[in-house]
Amino acid sequence: MAELKNPLELYKLLKKSNCGECRVPSCMAFAVAVVQGQKTLADCPYLDEDTVAAVGGRVVRHKSFAEEQVKSLQDLQQKIRSTDFAAAAGRLGATLAGGRLAIPCLGKEFLIAPDGTMASPCHVNFWVHYPLLNYVLRCQGAVLTGEWIGMGELKEGGDWDQFFSHRVEEAMRQLADAHTELFFEMLEVFGAGPLAGGSSADYSLVLRPLPKVPFLLNYWAQEEGIDSKLNILFDRSASRNIDPGSIFYLGGGLVEMFRQLIVRHSRDGKLF
Repeated sequence: MAELKNPLELYKLLKKSNCGECRVPSCMAFAVAVVQGQKTLADCPYLDEDTVAAVGGRVVRHKSFAEEQVKSLQDLQQKIRSTDFAAAAGRLGATLAGGRLAIPCLGKEFLIAPDGTMASPCHVNFWVHYPLLNYVLRCQGAVLTGEWIGMGELKEGGDWDQFFSHRVEEAMRQLADAHTELFFEMLEVFGAGPLAGGSSADYSLVLRPLPKVPFLLNYWAQEEGIDSKLNILFDRSASRNIDPGSIFYLGGGLVEMFRQLIVRHSRDGKLF
């Protein structure tokens, strides 16, 4: 019998009354929860035993995002074990510290152990752990070109362009609009400096989340009849030093970090 992987296939079997008796708000949400392993078909009081018995064994459980994160990190950590740290340090812009790679990131040192585990003075999470491991594995030590391009112009960046625009650039624009002075003060605290030669933007700062992967953040404040604008550009060499997915996760991590800091340090403790 065919496997059931799509929540829509399960939804067709349900009463579609959104009764909530399964403790999930809607029948569609229940179908998704079953596929994700959070519920079983038997949790629906309106499915008869024969249907549950016939269909239950065909459901293919999807991994949750958290499980996918764990698996991704484990795969990278396995690859890190075969990396020669002494040979890698130079191309990464890193140093060796007690057998670990010390990689500068946002003004802090992140220490990568030979087994791929990571330690730092900051909170360690997937948003920075995953990109740093990928950086160790992928970085060729390419020299910066001084030519700034958007995500869509990076090799294989087209697949990530819309995600990056919405989840990172747009999210940062909203933060910059609501807390302009605090937002750019935070960037400077994390080592961002002005672009050499200047720019037409109201703010144009170069941030280095990784030694060989600088971000150029440009922000134009709102003017009468013209909306504000924020974009993030990358040195053309970035494709030789990291993958676009890792850039996306780094950007997402920055957004989350800035949100938390704004809530902590803004006058009213609110984002917007």
